[in-house]
Amino acid sequence: MPILPSRNNFNQAAAGVLFELKKGNKEQRNDFVWTHQERFYAIAYMATGNPETATELTIMAFRNAFAALKHTDPKKINMPLWYWVSNFIVDACAEYHSQYTGPLPPSARTDPSSDGSGNMDWETTVILGTQRVRRCLSTLSEEQQKVFMLRHQLDLTYEQMGSVMHQPKETIQSWLYRARVQIVKCLGRG
Repeated sequence: MPILPSRNNFNQAAAGVLFELKKGNKEQRNDFVWTHQERFYAIAYMATGNPETATELTIMAFRNAFAALKHTDPKKINMPLWYWVSNFIVDACAEYHSQYTGPLPPSARTDPSSDGSGNMDWETTVILGTQRVRRCLSTLSEEQQKVFMLRHQLDLTYEQMGSVMHQPKETIQSWLYRARVQIVKCLGRG
């Protein structure tokens, strides 16, 4: 998977795609799974750290998405396709954590809303090149790498990332802010 996703497929409107899927065409259904399976698996693997469990969660998420589609009017879904479909893998990860991980850890002690992360011009740092970003990513802690990828490659919200990582939203924001700061510092050093 490339370091930065192509937004062509993932930002398309959900209504048209889901309307076609609801017709039951197997080829379109297979294309839909093919398009999203890598992202689903990556999220599930980050949540579990186990390839077999990640595979099971991926399959469960697709089953849940297709089951929900039977009872959904695609015309009423007014959002990009990825935002609709990503909820199914996030829910599968949250269910996994509720069964096997226990309660959420306490929130981080820092207040991410006051740490300046909202003022960072992240997109301009990407212009510096993916090779340098990859090198800088390798210097991050495992948690920071995961939240960075979940946010910037897999395009999940903070709440979704919290469900996947089984952490409070504030902890996710804190890890992501620290990851961004380290990457910006690393990119600045060349």
